Amino acid sequence: MPVEGNRAVALSATDIRFIIAEMLDCRMRRHYDRFVSFVDPTVVLSCHSWREGMIGPGVWNGVEGLRDLFRRTDENYLPGDHEIIDILVDGDQAAVRWRADWRRHENGRVYTNDAAHFLRWSNGRVVEMHEFFDAYCQPAPASVGLPSFEALLTPRQPGVLREEMERCARRLLQLETGRPEPDLVRKWCSPDIACVFAGDRARLPYAGSHKGLDALLGIIRAVHVDFEQRALGLSKILIEDARAACWRQVEWRHRGTGRTGVCELADFVRFDNGLIAELTEFRDTVSLVRMQD
Repeated sequence: MPVEGNRAVALSATDIRFIIAEMLDCRMRRHYDRFVSFVDPTVVLSCHSWREGMIGPGVWNGVEGLRDLFRRTDENYLPGDHEIIDILVDGDQAAVRWRADWRRHENGRVYTNDAAHFLRWSNGRVVEMHEFFDAYCQPAPASVGLPSFEALLTPRQPGVLREEMERCARRLLQLETGRPEPDLVRKWCSPDIACVFAGDRARLPYAGSHKGLDALLGIIRAVHVDFEQRALGLSKILIEDARAACWRQVEWRHRGTGRTGVCELADFVRFDNGLIAELTEFRDTVSLVRMQD
């Protein structure tokens, strides 16, 4: 949605959802002139994960930075089909989860990736983007199916107070004690919680879908056995209806190798009847694997 001069532009949540859908369509069809019409000339894109065979985490500045990133990606991959999994809008910020196929020019193989983007708008255009990519892991039959596009445009009404959702999410994600807190997980998560951890199971043994509180607690304990973790920062938590999303920065130290690093994580949760019923998490799995090799 182009903006003329300095005229203030107010976008509704529905406007933002349609724009996000069109931006993704433009990206995958390589209609880059149309894509950049939705972003501010000084837009900043922060990539928080590796693109296999290409580039690692980094920051891309301005429209020309975006074009350079698209060019470098297309030199290695041909974009294919994509689907939107969820869109969350909170004021001038939004988060989208989506999935896409990419054909590698080098070997002709098709790679399916899960992705998440956090976007911030100002005066009708995107001024800030945060990006997470990881390998898609086939879900178990018990996992939650994709919502319809109509459901994305008309999200459900909240089932818990916004302030309580934010309090629970912050307390669980800020790692205040530096170790797992199973009592809090049991208090705020549903016994039947559905969890999805993005990534390749060959690199991340717990990648994919999991069902139930015991499975989640087992994963949390296993990660703590391998890594020490210290939270360095937590973004603003986006909340819409019964859903919340944020990204956070965590310092990791592998207990075996002693190697350290800082990674960004993105978390998406859905509340039902006052408890967290769904959790989806992205993390820079390549960087974590390199710490332990």
